[in-house]
Amino acid sequence: MNAGQSMTRDDFIRLQNIAYLDRKHKIGSWRLHTNPAISIRSWALQHLKDVFFLQDVGEINGIQVPFTISIQTPTQCESMLSYGHNGAISMDATFGTNDMKFNLFTLMGFDDHRMGVPLAQIITNRQIVQDLIKWLKPLKDKMLSHMPHWKPSCFLIDDAPQELKAFQLVLYLVPVLYLFP
Repeated sequence: MNAGQSMTRDDFIRLQNIAYLDRKHKIGSWRLHTNPAISIRSWALQHLKDVFFLQDVGEINGIQVPFTISIQTPTQCESMLSYGHNGAISMDATFGTNDMKFNLFTLMGFDDHRMGVPLAQIITNRQIVQDLIKWLKPLKDKMLSHMPHWKPSCFLIDDAPQELKAFQLVLYLVPVLYLFP
């Protein structure tokens, strides 16, 4: 800056300021509200065709109710009808590996080349049999509404006993096979 020139506030902007504004803009572009629960509910309402089960965290009759959102896009629904009917469906979950300690369940089918095809994703903060049933039943009902005789040949799971029990209660005639590492 030359002597005699006046300084403007732009002369004081540093690279860190620009990086901060960039991060803030990126966060603001996908977050619909500062409260995560409201943000997710807003997203779900904007994407009703992709959400087959949504439950807000709360309390009913003194019992703690977990947060759950179950997502299946129309393409995933078609894949589940194609590859899940008379085909194997695998399920695996992460166990609180993210900042909010939520579980991410992924259901996968297998195409004609035995490559994995995502069929649905479920995010929840609790993993007990009753909670798994709450989203497995609507998923089963959704498939049956498209194809009345829809039935997988088997479910592939790891050694999670709650997953086994939930599958047995919802899809009681489908064999469950264990996948061990």
